[in-house]
Amino acid sequence: MNTAPPILEHQLQHERIARAQSALQRGEMQVVVITETPQGDATWMVASKHSRYTVSLDGNAWACTCPDFAGRCQRFGLRCKHIEAVRFTEMDRIAEIGLAKPTTQLKYPPQTTEEHMNPSLPTTQPPTLEASGEQILWRLRQPLDMNRVKRRQAPGQGTVPYLEGYDVIEAANDLFQFRWSFDLLTEPHIMRWDKLVTFYDQRLKKKAPVLGDDGKPVTEIAGIAYITGRITVELDGKAYSHADAGRCIFNGDTPEALDMAIAGAVTDCLKRCFRQLGEQFGNSLYDKEIARTAGLENGASNGHGPNGNGANGSGQPEKPAAPAAPAQPPAPASPPAAQNETLQYRDGAVVDPGNTAEMEAFNSFKSIHQGLAPASREVLRAWVTSQNGKK
Repeated sequence: MNTAPPILEHQLQHERIARAQSALQRGEMQVVVITETPQGDATWMVASKHSRYTVSLDGNAWACTCPDFAGRCQRFGLRCKHIEAVRFTEMDRIAEIGLAKPTTQLKYPPQTTEEHMNPSLPTTQPPTLEASGEQILWRLRQPLDMNRVKRRQAPGQGTVPYLEGYDVIEAANDLFQFRWSFDLLTEPHIMRWDKLVTFYDQRLKKKAPVLGDDGKPVTEIAGIAYITGRITVELDGKAYSHADAGRCIFNGDTPEALDMAIAGAVTDCLKRCFRQLGEQFGNSLYDKEIARTAGLENGASNGHGPNGNGANGSGQPEKPAAPAAPAQPPAPASPPAAQNETLQYRDGAVVDPGNTAEMEAFNSFKSIHQGLAPASREVLRAWVTSQNGKK
C-alpha cells in the first residue's frame, strides 16, 4: 500500500468526511444494515439517488465497492465517503456485540444523523497549504475520476470518451493554483475539400452516395482547422512546457462554421497539451481497454462534435435535446396532427421539434418523394443544398 504525505493524507481524508457529513445532513445518503455477526463484523448498503454501494467491516478492515475506494482509498490507506457515512450513523452499532437480528430500516433518520456523529472525528477545515511540487506530482499520478469523463459520437459508429475543455481548465487551476499559461505558436491552418455525401443504406448494409435530382452524387464543402500551442506550468519555481497540435473538422463554407472550427481546434490543442501531464488530464483514455467503458455510467452520448468541443459536423453549436411536450387535452384550435407527430429519419434519428427550418425541410422532402422520409440528417442537408443551388 502506498502512502501520501501525512498532511496531504489528512486533507484528503477530511474532504471525504465533509462530503459524508453534508450528504447525510441533506438526506441525500442512507445507510441500511444488511448483515451482522456476534463478532462485530457487518455489511451495510449505502444508497444515494443515483448509486448503491456495499460497505463491509471485517475486524478492523473497512472495504467499499465504490470506485473511489477501489481506485484511491485502498491504495493510500484512506476511507471513502460511504465508509465515513457508516461510521457516522452506525457507530453505536459497530461498538455493540450480539444484536438479535439484522435490521432493514435506518437506525437514525437522515434528518437526525448529526445527533449521533462521532465527536472525536475532526470537524475543522483542512489547512490551507501552498502545494509543493511533490504534492502536485502525487496528485497528477492519481487515477482519473471517471465522473469527469463524457462520451461523444465517433466518426462512423460508436462513441469515444473525452474530457470537456472547461473541466481541463478547472483541473489545471486547482492543481497549479493558476500558475500556468497557454500560448498559440502558429496561425490557424485551414484545409478544404469537396466531400461526397453518403448515408448508411439499410438494404445494402453499407454506406452509399446521396444522389441529386440529376442522378449525380451530391458533394459538400468540408474542412479541417489545425493550430499549434504550448502550455507552461510552474513546479517549485521552475517552468515546464509541453506543445501539441489541435484540430477540428467542420462542414460548410460559412464564417460561422470556420469560427467554430478554429475555436474547437484551440480547445483541442489545450487539452492535448495537458494530456502529456498524465492521468488527471485524460491520458489513460487513450488506452483501448479503459476507453471501452470510461464515461458510460455518466449517461448516453451528449452529441458533442468530432473533438468534444461543443460543435457538430457543420461547425455550429449543438442544440440541447428538446424535452418531450407534455400531453395536452384536445382543443378545437389544435395545430394539424402532422406538426405534432414525431418526425423521424430512416436511420432512427429524430427531427429536432425546436428547429423550424429542419422540420420544414423534412416535410418538403417527404412531399416531393411520395411520403418517403430522408435516410439521415446528412441526406436531408445534401438535398437542401442541391435545391438551393437550383435557385
